[in-house]
Order: sequence, then C-alpha cells, then structure tokens
Amino acid sequence: MKSKKIIPCLLVMLLSLSGCTILENLDEITLLGQFSRESEAQHRLVKSINAHYDALTKAKMPNCSDFEKLGHCEGPNNYPDEASWVHAFGDPILKKDLSGGGQRWLYRYAIYRFAKDKVYVYFDHNGKMVRWERLRCPKLF
Repeated sequence: MKSKKIIPCLLVMLLSLSGCTILENLDEITLLGQFSRESEAQHRLVKSINAHYDALTKAKMPNCSDFEKLGHCEGPNNYPDEASWVHAFGDPILKKDLSGGGQRWLYRYAIYRFAKDKVYVYFDHNGKMVRWERLRCPKLF
C-alpha cells in the first residue's frame, strides 16, 4: 500500500524538477533552435558556392589551357573583368588586396576538407582580369 502512494509522489517530484531544468536551460535551447533554423540557409549557401566552383572548372577560356587541367592563363578570355566573374561564378570565397592596387580572388569548394583544387584569379587596379591559376589543394584531413 505504501508503495502505491510513494510512486505518484515521486512522479510529481520528477515532473516538477524537470520543469525547472527546462526553464534553467531555456537560453541554450533557444540557441539550438536558432542554429537549426539557420542550417537550411547554410546548406543552400554551400550548395551554391560548390555549384559556382563546378561551373568555373568547366568553363572554356579562349587562348588558355583548359580549366580541367591544372594551369594558368594570361590574356583575354570570356570573363575580362570582376563583374563578369561575379555574374558567371558568384562571389569568391576570399578577396585579398595586393600591393599595386590589384586583387586576388580565391574560388574553391565551400568546405575546405572537400576542396580538391583552388583557383586564383588576379585583377589589376581597374578591375580587369590579368590572369588565373589553378592549384592542387593539399589534403589536411
């Protein structure tokens, strides 16, 4: 008989304690919910960056070695300036200012662990493409 009275009391105590635990960790639970909602946008961004890189590696450049092979190119091509590169292949992963006023843009897969190669595109101070080069990416993982 006593065990029948103790079990409901224990259940009531456990339920009341679990409510306190939930309220105590409400900030952490809310933060996890925000990460979950943002993960959809992050996955879309990664897919977009990877698709742009795949398009870049399949692009044909007149007067240049094929992007399918490792190499470099100087001179005119189908993408003579920054605007045409962004329109065709999206924003680069990284833009670095160079001495002399130009920039070097980096294109690769969004997640470094999956990156096979990387493509550097060099622009002069007027935003005109000077050259590109495709390099093997060292595997660290």
